[in-house]
Amino acid sequence: MLRRSAVALTGTFLAGCAGSPGEDDDDDADGTTTSTRTETVDPGRTTLRKLGQTRPAAQPPPGGGYSETAVRADGEYAVLGTKWGVEGTYLIDLADPASPNAVHSLKSSNDAPNIDVKFDHRDGLYYRTIEKTWPGNFEIVDYGYSAGTPTNPRVVGSVSEGKSHNVTPHPGKPVLYTVNYGLETNGFDVYDVADPTAPRKVGQYGPQGACHDITVDPEREVLCAAFQAGQFIGFVVYDVSDPRNPSEIGRFDYGSRKSYEQASVGEEAFGSAHHGHFDQRRDLLVLGDERPFGVPGGKHVFDVGWRDGSLENPVPVGFTVSPNARRMEEGKRTERFDWTGHHFNIVPWGDATLLVSADWHDGVVVYDVTDPTAPRPVDRYPTADGADAVTPNDSVAALGAPPMAWKASYNPERELVVASDAFTGLYTFELTPRPG
Repeated sequence: MLRRSAVALTGTFLAGCAGSPGEDDDDDADGTTTSTRTETVDPGRTTLRKLGQTRPAAQPPPGGGYSETAVRADGEYAVLGTKWGVEGTYLIDLADPASPNAVHSLKSSNDAPNIDVKFDHRDGLYYRTIEKTWPGNFEIVDYGYSAGTPTNPRVVGSVSEGKSHNVTPHPGKPVLYTVNYGLETNGFDVYDVADPTAPRKVGQYGPQGACHDITVDPEREVLCAAFQAGQFIGFVVYDVSDPRNPSEIGRFDYGSRKSYEQASVGEEAFGSAHHGHFDQRRDLLVLGDERPFGVPGGKHVFDVGWRDGSLENPVPVGFTVSPNARRMEEGKRTERFDWTGHHFNIVPWGDATLLVSADWHDGVVVYDVTDPTAPRPVDRYPTADGADAVTPNDSVAALGAPPMAWKASYNPERELVVASDAFTGLYTFELTPRPG
């Protein structure tokens, strides 16, 4: 297992990244790009600037029922999933970020109410979950790898075992991790997908319970699995130096910590572990909690080697909530999820470290986590553009009113933020002012 050395922050909270001002970015082994700029950046002045937007589906259905999105490593394509309908997935051309354009639409069955999407590290393939019973757990879509094209995609592989809410491909190996979002199952399955037409299950790992999401850090060769409910709530860190055989390193159990039921809005609490990412430049892990009602879940920063913590013994050092966080009335469907956190990415930004996050009714939010002990929101964009033209179906309307931002992703290759909103589709942003 590879380990990064901890980078001690100075009093000005410099991220300590290598390189000189203006130096080009370095390509990582997995094909992604890590910023090596060291320009001084004032994160408090960093803002989101909208570039473009698309709502590719006719309505109704799904009337704005968009869900997950992902960006290919080179930043040339995004894929957009849907929820509460049969619209399936869209491949979005990002050649001009100001005019994102749907290249294909690939419908799903009536039994596919939630679709997570991820690109494989091999060009021309993406994954989509089929969370209910037909045709199964996940599908592999060929849009240019062998049998398909961007305008004529083909489902070339599928698995009908179990129920997968989210999937995570290894960034550099033909391995897929699928979460078992059920209380009676172990956390996640591992599939060999070397042959996309014949995915093969090679193992099941984790404590029993509802594993919600997985992230893989290919440089550290570790995996973080977040568990929302069941016998274990919290997260588990695995060594994936052998990607097909994860080995547990450590875990953080929420059970012994203050729960949200015992806390006020904005007070650090633990529950419903949802989604996490490792800081690319420091030995830190950011883990978000998502709660449908009551006190909204926030984002934790864990020391996993930065100072006193480790991968074996993570130590919480910081906590923040969405900028307009407030209690969500129990049982009131239109307040469900409004002010809790959702999917995010970490952004190395000059000498600062930011998060871009889709935080439901708060829209897309930028957080400054340069000082991990005092993370804070610094800007937001309410993703409600064009909402007047949307006629949501009953399932989407139950979320209340837009914005309801689902996921924000950052592409370092093109310094591009791509986000989805359940009502209003896919957005592209840039962060400004740029370093230098």
